[in-house]
Amino acid sequence: MAKENRLTSAQQRVYNWIVDYIKRMNMSPTLAEIAEGLGYRHVSSMIVHLTALTKKGFIKRHPNIARGIELIRHKVNTIPIYGFVPAGVPFLSDENIVDNFELRRYISAPANVFGLYVRGDSMRDAALYEGDLLFVDPTKEPQNGEIIVAMVNGDPTVKRYYRENGTITLKPENTRYAPIIVNAHSEQFRCIGTVIGLIRRIDKRRIDQILAV
Repeated sequence: MAKENRLTSAQQRVYNWIVDYIKRMNMSPTLAEIAEGLGYRHVSSMIVHLTALTKKGFIKRHPNIARGIELIRHKVNTIPIYGFVPAGVPFLSDENIVDNFELRRYISAPANVFGLYVRGDSMRDAALYEGDLLFVDPTKEPQNGEIIVAMVNGDPTVKRYYRENGTITLKPENTRYAPIIVNAHSEQFRCIGTVIGLIRRIDKRRIDQILAV
């Protein structure tokens, strides 16, 4: 390693702490958590070291994301988690990542699987509740009866998928909501991916903070 890219003892301590945190917690730490964990009285004192780690290519920082630290040299194979976004905004873009999850340590999953938090109660009777974390495979062709994430008229939605005679029905699992019916070839419809897994929400306060963004 080039001399200019070597870490000082203080930088190495910060880096090691971040790596250990991600291994234990399956997500990256916030700046406040790093400062508290390493005994810094002020976040600004620790940011100097994060800036150095970024310049030396050990980490990447995603702005405007609370847990936006990504390991580069010590790559932890995480799955990006996206939040629902306003109509017209590209869905699977870096600025829509709200968290990361180190799922691949425990199961085998396709390389481009992503996570998505459930919002609303339209799939309540399928036991999908607001704040649950879905894992979505964008390469899996949906079969009738499977749950998918789709874009309809620019809005993301999670519904049960049925296709028959060129017509797609996106069925909610809550009688308060009507099915969405679209032409299979309509430019207003796009299947984002098929739901392949679920983690029930645990930290309600954390989920509420994310959904409020």
